[in-house]
Amino acid sequence: MTAEYSAHHLQVLEGLEAVRKRPGMYIGSTDSRGLMHCLWEIIDNSVDEALGGHGERIDVILHRDGSVEVVDRARGIPVDAEPRTGLSGVEVVFTKLHAGGKFGGGSYASSGGLHGVGASVVNALSERLDVEVDRGGKTWAMSFHRGEPGEFAGDSPDSDFSPYEQSSRLRHVGKAPKGVTGTRIRYWADTQIFTKDATFAVAELEQRARQTAFLVPGLEIVIRDQRGEEPRETSFRYDGGISEFAEFLAPDAPVTDTWRLQGEGTFTETVPVLQPTGAMVPTEVERTCEVDVAVRWGTGYETVGRSFVNIIATPKGGTHQQGFEQGLLKVVRAQIEANARRLKVG
Repeated sequence: MTAEYSAHHLQVLEGLEAVRKRPGMYIGSTDSRGLMHCLWEIIDNSVDEALGGHGERIDVILHRDGSVEVVDRARGIPVDAEPRTGLSGVEVVFTKLHAGGKFGGGSYASSGGLHGVGASVVNALSERLDVEVDRGGKTWAMSFHRGEPGEFAGDSPDSDFSPYEQSSRLRHVGKAPKGVTGTRIRYWADTQIFTKDATFAVAELEQRARQTAFLVPGLEIVIRDQRGEEPRETSFRYDGGISEFAEFLAPDAPVTDTWRLQGEGTFTETVPVLQPTGAMVPTEVERTCEVDVAVRWGTGYETVGRSFVNIIATPKGGTHQQGFEQGLLKVVRAQIEANARRLKVG
């Protein structure tokens, strides 16, 4: 420590260096919770694609060597060059913070995760990350070592790594079947960042996969754990959506069928929108708000409720939940008043 404090004491962290210096700012912690956070950042990107109608299945594979792989059949990460940086879309997504298609460009109606930060954060905190993309009848690939693009000599994270020096490149590694698109991401979490006891919790992974499958009807999420002596596979798909979710959550026998209440409306708001020049410009946009509620009365007295916004859980509620509860109470009271004589006990 010194009493002197001047500009030369200040540090300017560039790019992914900031993520590695302060990972807790991005994923909360470097134990099992942070490890799971990283995995869900990758999964959520595939879920966002499914929400937009692209892809009906997501595979999550926990490999014996400690790596994890996420496979989808969605549109695939763009492989063409991003105009401002000149880099491929794949490299932009995995090396540039706050880069992606979730800033008002029209590629996504809604999304979860860290909005343009997740994939690059996972890459920065991985000893090795491999990505393959099927697009346009070709398979493209790229590898990273702690966020830096380059090529490995072998298949493990300990293999010799040669970083790109002059310019990076997206490798053309094969042909994709006609009409097939999708992304495969496999990464090894960095032991320099995460604690020794950090591990993927399969029960937690399955619980959230089940919840997501309920919220995105028709989406199948397959979890394959290959780490034990006997590989384990579980699959979740619920075409009935939140109607099935209500039945799953119910702790008692039903008194009524599950009621589905749906509606939508439009509103306008002014939000900053990223322009092609890189500037954020306040723009008035029209939004569509969709409401989907499943409710069922049972024989018991315990109330079980779950609320979500864009399939993101809101365990503490919010105005959306309060508005529904107030509206439901208002309707029930009005019906009781209108049918007071019928309901009177003789």
